[in-house]
Amino acid sequence: MSQPWRTALLLFSAFWTFIGAHGTHAALRARRSLARLGARGVRTRGEVANSPRRVGTSYHPPQIRYQAPPLGHPAAPTTQTYRQVPLNCDSPNALYRGTPVILRYDPEDPRRAVVIRTAKSYSPTANLVWCVFSMAFGIGLGVLSLL
Repeated sequence: MSQPWRTALLLFSAFWTFIGAHGTHAALRARRSLARLGARGVRTRGEVANSPRRVGTSYHPPQIRYQAPPLGHPAAPTTQTYRQVPLNCDSPNALYRGTPVILRYDPEDPRRAVVIRTAKSYSPTANLVWCVFSMAFGIGLGVLSLL
């Protein structure tokens, strides 16, 4: 091996390309959850009321608790407390009891909500930007090492 730096650089670029591709896939899956709502939605904060649990052969998805206007009155103040299963309960967010979440609900039907992210995680858009950048960085390093 006349140029060991080239092998190291190729391994480094493969690592960053893999990390970027994996993260991009997860971020796009998280952003797709907003399409399930079918509307732009109103952003609000809430918390996980019940964690996902399995009782025997039954699976109970997580429930979130949040404040929104009463059903049928989208212009009213947010006084109604909803406790619902989010439309994206299969999202990669860790939804454990008591975890604060940021969500969007449909203003026409506040019972329909999707979890955007937990309060301690990045937004899907920020994840997407960083992952695409790291994937481009890895590909650029690979091309540079082959020149």
